[in-house]
Amino acid sequence: MAFCNKEKQLIHDGYSVISNKFLLNYIPDAPDKFAAVYLLGLALADSEGEDNSIETIAKKLDISADDVIAAYQYWDELDLVTLVNDVPAHVTYLTLKDSASALRKINPSKYRTFSKRLQDLFIGGRQITPQEYDVYYQFLEDTTFEPEALLAVIKYCIALKGNNIGYQYIMTVARNVMRKGATTLATVAEHLDCQQKYDEDLKLVFKNLGTARKFEHSDRLMYDKWTRELGFTQDVIINVAKDCKKGGMSMLDGKLCEYYRSGAMSLKEIECYTEQKNRIYELAKNINKAIGVYYQSLDVVVDEYIVRWLNKGFDGETLLQIAKYCFKTNIRTLNGLSSVIDKLYKNGITTQQALHEYISAVARQDEQIKKIINKCGLDRRVTANDRLLYKTWTAEWRMNADVIEFAAEKAVGTNAPIAYLNRILAEYKHSGVTTVEQAKAQSAANKQTTATKVLIGGRDIERRQYTDDELNALFTVLTETED
Repeated sequence: MAFCNKEKQLIHDGYSVISNKFLLNYIPDAPDKFAAVYLLGLALADSEGEDNSIETIAKKLDISADDVIAAYQYWDELDLVTLVNDVPAHVTYLTLKDSASALRKINPSKYRTFSKRLQDLFIGGRQITPQEYDVYYQFLEDTTFEPEALLAVIKYCIALKGNNIGYQYIMTVARNVMRKGATTLATVAEHLDCQQKYDEDLKLVFKNLGTARKFEHSDRLMYDKWTRELGFTQDVIINVAKDCKKGGMSMLDGKLCEYYRSGAMSLKEIECYTEQKNRIYELAKNINKAIGVYYQSLDVVVDEYIVRWLNKGFDGETLLQIAKYCFKTNIRTLNGLSSVIDKLYKNGITTQQALHEYISAVARQDEQIKKIINKCGLDRRVTANDRLLYKTWTAEWRMNADVIEFAAEKAVGTNAPIAYLNRILAEYKHSGVTTVEQAKAQSAANKQTTATKVLIGGRDIERRQYTDDELNALFTVLTETED
């Protein structure tokens, strides 16, 4: 999957559309690198090639992959993109919502005290614009959020990001807090204090990730999710972080979510899960090599094939052996291999011993079929059609080997010996012949018969007229037999 993508409304050929709403309302407050990541990613979103990747953006802007993810976390908080922290991560660009200029005006006197305290928070910082005031007023009007609680959020954001923090970021944090059920000064302060207590833990996480950037509110939310929602201990998080230096917080989140889904919560369980996963991926690689195919990413192979086969009871050695046999018989796709494995499973063959016993049985059966072919006067290899006919003669018609070989000798010299043999055995089945003596007796009786015959379709059958009822009865019986 490409790293960057767009909603359909944004897709154009040859150029990237940049909304004036974005330029006027978001660019002025965004850090330079974050703005550059957004714009470059927007250009790459039309491409399905290898250049549409985190690595491309990082290389072109001379920043780390972790910086790219941090930028998209910033834009995700502003509802301009959706960042999915899978492994690998991917981003979808969203259409911009209506700008703040469309908000209805509110009498500033209602929030005079709030406004004065708000500007005082930005000591030595920027001036609050009328548009920004309108956004805060509108939020307070539309929700049960207390003005003092919103001031606490703004103070928290300034402490986190500095005096030049944009109101879009502040409103994102306020909405996140409100989604947690905090709207009063007491509940909001408790929630923010809880977030800030993670800073010491995050310092250790960032150290083990090799990340030098400052904390984001999203980092605290993520750590809160790992510990409170998923239930991981700090020790587990720090140890997993050591293996995520290249992917940063996004990769760490992806791994922890994967371990949670798999029920691996402790270091020991994670170690066992990782070893098993590595074995599965190594098995997928070896199976691909055995049948002569190559996949750059083994995720699909593992999810769609390997895991399903292992869940059916096959072990790795058996699957690899089957793959090697398939290659020798010109079955060289995963779908073809899967079809063979499904057939083996239906026959209860899931281990190497069962597989060897089955192959040996097939080899012995082929030797018997080859003997029959030779008795028909032919000298060729056994085919799939021969095996199907032999199965019909032995398993369904209950013919023993002596009877089949006796009939085969009668087919010598005919134009189509195997078809002639099948016709003779069908007559034996119809007449109830089960021994060589009975077959010889029927042959003698056939020579003495004087019944009138006519040649139809290359076969001698007795002339007889059938009624519609008799024919309907015949096909009814056949249908019941097939069921």
